[in-house]
Amino acid sequence: MIEEIRRFIRHPSSVPIQVKRGEEKKQVPLKDVSKGGLCFRSQVTLATGNVVEVNILTSKPTFTAKGIVSWCKLEGDEYLVGISFQNKAVRYALRMVEQICYIEDYKKRIKAKTGRQLTSDEAAQEWIQKYAADFPPLAD
Repeated sequence: MIEEIRRFIRHPSSVPIQVKRGEEKKQVPLKDVSKGGLCFRSQVTLATGNVVEVNILTSKPTFTAKGIVSWCKLEGDEYLVGISFQNKAVRYALRMVEQICYIEDYKKRIKAKTGRQLTSDEAAQEWIQKYAADFPPLAD
């Protein structure tokens, strides 16, 4: 199952997300995001096949979708949980979030490298000019 998930390129992210399982909501760190889903760190194990609601509050508009726990594995003293999204519209929206993660990372790298503080709009414009053409298309 993990091999199937790995056919998508994963991208690191530091965006906090909210995961809702039943009535329980937890804010957890997003580990990475890809075309097929996302991975986050959890203090508790989640059963494969469980449905969870994922909210990425830093994206505007907020990304909210129901996903399925594809895998969960222990890594150190926490769990890595893989969530997949089956709906094409949700995968497209997640793709936009993936680009936001790239842009925010670009903004941080420019600040660290040059000291230049970009606004989110400036960072987006520069990132689009430099990298958008190389961004892989959304697969069906």
